[in-house]
Amino acid sequence: MCAGYSAGMSFLNKAGGVVTAVVKHVPMRGVLWAIIGFVVGVVCVIISFGLGLLVMERGAMILGYLLAIPFAIPVIGGALFGMHGLHRGAARAALEIEKQFGLVKYVTDRVMGTLISVLGGPVSNLPLQQLEEKLKAATNTVLKTDDEGKGLAAWVVKRAKKKITTKVETFLLAEYRAEQQKDGSGGGVSLEKVAERVNEKVSGNIAGFVMSPLNKQLAVFMTLYVLFAAGWWFWLFLLLSALGKVAGGGASQPV
Repeated sequence: MCAGYSAGMSFLNKAGGVVTAVVKHVPMRGVLWAIIGFVVGVVCVIISFGLGLLVMERGAMILGYLLAIPFAIPVIGGALFGMHGLHRGAARAALEIEKQFGLVKYVTDRVMGTLISVLGGPVSNLPLQQLEEKLKAATNTVLKTDDEGKGLAAWVVKRAKKKITTKVETFLLAEYRAEQQKDGSGGGVSLEKVAERVNEKVSGNIAGFVMSPLNKQLAVFMTLYVLFAAGWWFWLFLLLSALGKVAGGGASQPV
């Protein structure tokens, strides 16, 4: 099961050169999304001033005294979207690394190798509760093992390894539980055979695992950012009005 990678072999030791070539595009994605965030911020600020003129008319001149806020909005957007872009770039790089070198198999082999070491050898017919405890200990050991070194490639592999390890644990337990249900008594269930199917399932769904959370994050973040950036003066005045009412209510209380 673990013939492809020894227990102490780093993924980068086996595929480091090409992995480095893949991840070199990650910073460019960060820069691209930073530019997108900045441009969206500028557009939203322009819209906010337009809305201010429509709503407040001459009163909108007061917005000129708050120029620090609209100037800061595109900068903040660029920084936040830039961070998002780095994580999207890392996810894309992980997908390419999986396609070329089988990152999922590496992680599955590491988890299984550690699990077998914890159990003391290859086993079958293991009680589910015992498997859950030992598997949790094995995955924690794999996640805490820092054998990828430093640098951009190591960061990409570590992020992907964390997500994949969590999915391997979930799928391994589900597959093992399904085998026990089919068997009735739980006898004859081989961890190695279960792990092979887990590897196929995780590898086949890795794109959804790494990209779906980022896509959801982008949708929520973009919506909140546009609402805030385009109506910053409205939210500011609403906050000041609420604080004024609170202060006024406190001042009107009898001593």
